[in-house]
Amino acid sequence: MKGTSNRERKARQLNASLNKYKDSSFSFALLETMELFEISKNSSPIVVSVSGAPGTGKTTLAYELAGAFQQVFGVNSAIVSLDDFYLPRAAREDLAKSIHPLAITRGPPGTHDAETLVDVIKKLRTNFSARAPIFNKALDDKVEETRLIKPARIIICEGWFWGAIAEPASALVNPVNRLEEEQDQLGVWRKWVNGQIARYEKAFTSDISIHLRAPSPDASVKWRKQQEEENLAAYGENKSNIKLNVERFLSHFERLVRWIDKDLSGRVDIEIVLDQHHGIARVNLHKQTSGNSKKD
Repeated sequence: MKGTSNRERKARQLNASLNKYKDSSFSFALLETMELFEISKNSSPIVVSVSGAPGTGKTTLAYELAGAFQQVFGVNSAIVSLDDFYLPRAAREDLAKSIHPLAITRGPPGTHDAETLVDVIKKLRTNFSARAPIFNKALDDKVEETRLIKPARIIICEGWFWGAIAEPASALVNPVNRLEEEQDQLGVWRKWVNGQIARYEKAFTSDISIHLRAPSPDASVKWRKQQEEENLAAYGENKSNIKLNVERFLSHFERLVRWIDKDLSGRVDIEIVLDQHHGIARVNLHKQTSGNSKKD
C-alpha cells in the first residue's frame, strides 16, 4: 500500500509539473517507465527520445519533460534536437545536384550531419560535454556558432523520425503523394532517403521512447501552419500562401511519417495519440524498457 501511495503521489507531481501534456494516463505511463531505472543511483545518463510528425509538439514536450524531471526527481536534463543538425544550405545544394533536386529541402533523412549527431550523443552518454551546431531556420542555413551541452542525468532527444528504421524496398515502388508522383517518378529520391536512415541508428538508441501520433496528415499540416504563422508574426513577415508552402514542405515528410506511425506504434515505450484539437486522446504504454535497456 505504501509503495502504491508513493507512486500515486509521484504521478500526481509529474502531472502537476506538466502543462500542455498534463494527462494522468501519460503521467502514470511515464512514471512506470522511469521506475525501471534507479535515477539517483545509476551513473549512466538515461536517454529519453521523443518522435512524431512535424507540428505534433515534440519540442514543447521535451522542455516540459525536462522541467518535470527536475521538479519531481531532482535531476537535470540536456535536450538534443535533430533540427540543430541540418546540413548547411550549400551542402544540400550539392546533394540536389549529385543525388536529386528534392534533396535540397531540409528535414528528411540525409539532410542532417548524422556523424556529428552520433558524436554528440556518444559524448553525452559517457558524461562528457559536447558542442552541438546551431541551425537558423529563418535563413535556412547553419550558423558558425555552436551550443555547449553539459553532461546531464537525463538526455532528452527530440526529432520527427527519431528511432525510425528503413521501409521495406517493396513499399518504395509506388508514390504516396503528388510530390513523389510528379518530381520523383523513378523513385531515386525516396530510395536515397530510405537508405540514409541507417546513418542515424547509433544516435537513435534510447532507454525510454515516446511517440506523438497525429490523428491525420491534415492535422499535422494545420498545426505546422499555426507554428509557422507564429514564427512569421515574430519576424513581422507576410503570412500569405503559408498553407500552400507548408503543404508542399510536409509532402517531403509524408511517406516516412506514415511508415513511422505504423512501425513505431508497437516499438516505442509510450505512444501518445493526439486528437484533432491537439489534446491527448489516449496513451498506449508498451513498456519496451522492461528488462531491456535499448542502449548500444
